[in-house]
Amino acid sequence: MNSTALPSTLDEVALPQKLPPLVLVAFTRPELLQEVLKGIQAQSLLPQQIIAFVDGARKPADQGLIDQCVQLLQAFSSCVPVKVIARSQNLGCDRNVISALTEVLATEESLIYLEDDTVPAPHFFDRMCRLLVAYRDQPDIFSVSAYANLPDGMDSLAQQDLMVSNRFFALGWGLWADRWQSIGLIDRPPAFNPFGQFHHIPATVQTKLTLVNQFWLEKNGHTDWVITTTLAALDRGMRHVITTQSMVRNIGFDHPEAKTYRGKEPAWVNARYNPDYRPNRLPIGTTLPAALAQPLSGVELAQYLLHQGLWLSPRALLSFWQRYPDWPSRMAFGRLFVKRLLVMVRRLRQGRPV
Repeated sequence: MNSTALPSTLDEVALPQKLPPLVLVAFTRPELLQEVLKGIQAQSLLPQQIIAFVDGARKPADQGLIDQCVQLLQAFSSCVPVKVIARSQNLGCDRNVISALTEVLATEESLIYLEDDTVPAPHFFDRMCRLLVAYRDQPDIFSVSAYANLPDGMDSLAQQDLMVSNRFFALGWGLWADRWQSIGLIDRPPAFNPFGQFHHIPATVQTKLTLVNQFWLEKNGHTDWVITTTLAALDRGMRHVITTQSMVRNIGFDHPEAKTYRGKEPAWVNARYNPDYRPNRLPIGTTLPAALAQPLSGVELAQYLLHQGLWLSPRALLSFWQRYPDWPSRMAFGRLFVKRLLVMVRRLRQGRPV
């Protein structure tokens, strides 16, 4: 669905007189935040305002690190005006981010988002601002992102500057107030999944990754605002425009204060980072590339789930059998169920979710 004609390039998109605010979320990693601020200072187009949200302390030892973050942000006001919102209590990552986005978009038409471990390349803010203008009147586009992560075997898509994606990437991105408000996450429970359970999520070469992530969240009793946002947009048929090379670099792995990115940095995380990248040519239309829109067969999905270490409860098995009624698919899911049966039984005995 296209509401208005799209330009061919970002260079022909005029910047608005009032730029969207840059929302920056920080917590207990002042040394990483300092690198992010250096990246912001080096932008070819500086933000007019930064709105920084710093979550409250989880434990007494956090307060000193939080104070350092606040001091860095206040000092940065000599470069770009910074409004610091320091939470009086710890909201947790998910609630802090969702609340921050909701608060800003209650008065702003759009925003651009960074976290304290995401260093922007010099053209990041300029390109994000222009993308927000270009796709403002395309209601089927939920977000624009400066992070590139293409499925295996899809390198041909990288011949474009930007592409339409069925997957939401939260490492340096932007969106509009009406899109954010349409999914209403501020009023949803933390573990919200509009599809109900992981086995109801539509599976393509992109969304199979989200399906697996949601599986582990359900089985471990965890939540992740990025996965929840991905599912909410997917449920409403909204897509994303992403760069095919990354204009952001993640530096958060192996940090003692890391919540999500623990351990050494995987090779894929910054594999497509290009500090000189300046995307210009826009994709034609807002539909997914055919290779990304094609649903996986039941056999392909079952083999992928087995490779990822998943198991199936009887309910999940029946659900997949209903969605993929052909015999090869039913047999593939049946083999997955049998091969991983001991894992499910062991978890049942431990009183853990299956």
